[in-house]
Amino acid sequence: MRAPSQSSFSAYPLAMLAACSALGILAAHFIALPLVICLIGGGACAALSVYFQARRQAVMPTLFIALAFAFAGATLALLEERGVAANRVQRFYDEGVIDGDAPVEVTGVLTSAPEYAPDGFYLTLRVEKIRFGEDERAASGVVWLYAPVRDGATRDRYEALELRYGARVQVMTRLSREESFRNPGVSVLTEYLERRGYDATGVVKSPLLIERLDDERVFLPLAWLYEWRQFLLSQISEKFSTETSGVLQAALLGNRFYLSHDASERFREAGTFHVLVISGLHISFIGGLVLLMMRRVTKRRGWQFVVSALLLWAYAVAVGAEASVVRAALMFSVVALAPVVSRRARPLNALGCAALLLLIWRPRDLFDASFQLTFLSVLMIIVIAWPLISKLQEVGQWRPTQETPYPPICPRWWRVTAEALFWSEREWQKEMARATYSCRLFKTSLAARLERWRVQRALRYAVGAVIVSASVQVGLLPILIIYFHRLSLASFILNIFVGALMALLSLVALAALLLSQLSATLAAPFFWLAEQSNWLMTHSVDPFSRLGLASVRLPEYTGWQSFIYLLYYIPLIALAVALARWNPLCNVSAINDGEKLSRHRLIPQLAAAMLAITFIVIIAHPSSASRPEGRLRIDFLDVGQGDSALLTMPDGTTLLIDGGGRPNFSARRAPAVEEAGGEESFERDTRSIGEAVVSEYLWWRGLDSVDYILATHADADHIDGLNDVARNFSVRAALVARTPADDSEFERFLKTTRSNGLPVYPLGRGDALRFGAVEADVLWPAHTDDPSAASGNNESLVLRLRFGERVFLLTGDIEKEAEAALIAAPEDLRSDVVKVAHHGSRTSSTEALIERTQPKIAVISVGRSSIYGHPHEEVVERWRSSGAEVLTTGKRGTITVSTDGHDLRVETFEQD
Repeated sequence: MRAPSQSSFSAYPLAMLAACSALGILAAHFIALPLVICLIGGGACAALSVYFQARRQAVMPTLFIALAFAFAGATLALLEERGVAANRVQRFYDEGVIDGDAPVEVTGVLTSAPEYAPDGFYLTLRVEKIRFGEDERAASGVVWLYAPVRDGATRDRYEALELRYGARVQVMTRLSREESFRNPGVSVLTEYLERRGYDATGVVKSPLLIERLDDERVFLPLAWLYEWRQFLLSQISEKFSTETSGVLQAALLGNRFYLSHDASERFREAGTFHVLVISGLHISFIGGLVLLMMRRVTKRRGWQFVVSALLLWAYAVAVGAEASVVRAALMFSVVALAPVVSRRARPLNALGCAALLLLIWRPRDLFDASFQLTFLSVLMIIVIAWPLISKLQEVGQWRPTQETPYPPICPRWWRVTAEALFWSEREWQKEMARATYSCRLFKTSLAARLERWRVQRALRYAVGAVIVSASVQVGLLPILIIYFHRLSLASFILNIFVGALMALLSLVALAALLLSQLSATLAAPFFWLAEQSNWLMTHSVDPFSRLGLASVRLPEYTGWQSFIYLLYYIPLIALAVALARWNPLCNVSAINDGEKLSRHRLIPQLAAAMLAITFIVIIAHPSSASRPEGRLRIDFLDVGQGDSALLTMPDGTTLLIDGGGRPNFSARRAPAVEEAGGEESFERDTRSIGEAVVSEYLWWRGLDSVDYILATHADADHIDGLNDVARNFSVRAALVARTPADDSEFERFLKTTRSNGLPVYPLGRGDALRFGAVEADVLWPAHTDDPSAASGNNESLVLRLRFGERVFLLTGDIEKEAEAALIAAPEDLRSDVVKVAHHGSRTSSTEALIERTQPKIAVISVGRSSIYGHPHEEVVERWRSSGAEVLTTGKRGTITVSTDGHDLRVETFEQD
């Protein structure tokens, strides 16, 4: 009897099972699958797989075991979703048991050492009890607390508490799971907390609000690991400059709180931010180095594996054990274990094993950007980059043998490239000198010249690195756009350079720290080299930025159009399969069968063409933005304590009025630190409102340009976000009311407009703008040529928009004085919709103005909770008493009002 043919599934079983589990998790996420159906389906498929395996069939067991793992993935996802304990902190808040604004007393144990930042530290607390009001309950879950430290006395009080791993504490705080900004396309806080394993987050305002109780028994080696990490962090912070220490702490020890905003943005522009995140690159380097050292110590593979794995996992746990770190450690462990058990390690199987274990442990990780980026990048290296490099090597090193008697079947340009990189004329001549026969091979003359000039090997590595970088970039394109809206053009080159410099910096910095324990003089050259390497690495993107070639910001497709991202991967998969099957050194029979060869080439050619088309559609995004609908649409964005509204005219013209921002923007900066050149103000790497909220919303709308931006006045909560919009989008012009020369916020905005080539046009009372059928009249303030004229609340631009029968009044932050001037003017102020001035403050919205405007809808732009008490109850009631429906962005999120000139439609992100 003929043996059954072996299924291709058996070549990479773990990879295939991981893919099937992922499909099951996706199905459970998007389809309402009953748990009982998943359990029955999984059991039935597993039984059928065993049955057909007993019948010695080849295909059916594979099919049913794949279906069984898909059902298993769906089952795990459903169980995880339903497995939230009744006493979990997140359930208390989600079900309204605890009011989000109410103070609570939390008792729990610190699961790790405090994570320090320049202006405070973070505590990860495993909750045991929670008290709210008079009610105390046993609780479970993990909360993430931030404790600001603003002076030495506060620091001393915290140090006296001896907060460390295993400490049991009682903390008074306000926990939150509520979204700060609720707009379409903007990141959701609850999703972030769940990905990190946190139930809620909070702020500890004073050390007096923490009571130290006792210590829980801890795993002593883990405590030593945390102490070692903290000692190393303090040494790095003490002995290196602010910028270099921030990079080293992030890249080596996983603490990114000391990264400066400026340095981080440079790495993002260069597409090399991944070197600052502990991932496969770091784990492979550390694990490989330890394994190499162990091979010098012992020949026993078992000891080599055990020691290297233990040290690697200890490092992974010490730096936080994030998904990328665990994935890399798992992959390394699988690959290192294979020789110990006399098996050949397949990278694709190792990747599948790591993915399968992580998805079994926590299925929701499948939707984590870090999980997707790390696994997809390694997958692209395995199925695209490495096969390409291997094929190049095969073709370049080809010589006639019994197994490969015929020249490679490949395009001429491929053969010339491969030979230039991999052909060694010197080795061939040596081989001919030893052989009993003589033959002449016609290879490109470039190979001999490169070998003679001793640059062939360096060029080979450089080309290999470019192939790896390009493969990863192509594979990650949709993910990079969806999550980061950025495509780095410089990364194709800088990934090689920055990767090498990061390895050099790490080794030199560690050597400097070791030598500094013996002699400061011996360590000084190493510290200098580390500082220079970091400066060169951080600023390597600057030439590309000056030429405008560093990176581009791209919008995303949403709704049914997002199908383009799935379509993009279909030809990419086809090319990967074709690449795996392509054998340029195949048997001569394939050469003679021209028809078969043509069909063999047709599929990759079609796949390449389809990939190129979808690539262009994603990059050029010709239809990502909706077409003009003939309606005037105003989107009042939820930017917290601030203002931002996007106007989309009937003809598609866009006008962004204000961009939100932090009222006290300097709070992002830590106290100045001494540098070689004087004092430097450290700004942490935090995302601004303009980047994280306004720009994200605009990208979600499919926009890569905004026709006009308008700053009503120079307060930070209005003008700051426009800086990010001006940098991230193509803008035709900026409109302002005043140009105060001595205002720091406006000066910053003016600098941004100059660097981006935007003309700035002052507006004043009496000016009129026309956007097709929409008329925009400037009602306030009066024109002035005084460059020192203030740009405060009462100098806010006030616009009246008319479209058909409908009128909208946008009032900025004007107060009573400006309102009185408007009322005294002869203009008709009656409006259908009014954007309430100054976030509903008592300094605005006078009875006289409300009586003159008589709106149907009053929109207040305000945060969910305002430290200023906005909107004031008297003001809200005043508008309601006039007959207006009052809507606040703090409660409703984005408020969208639109009209065709006759009707009036109102939509809100959050329903009442």
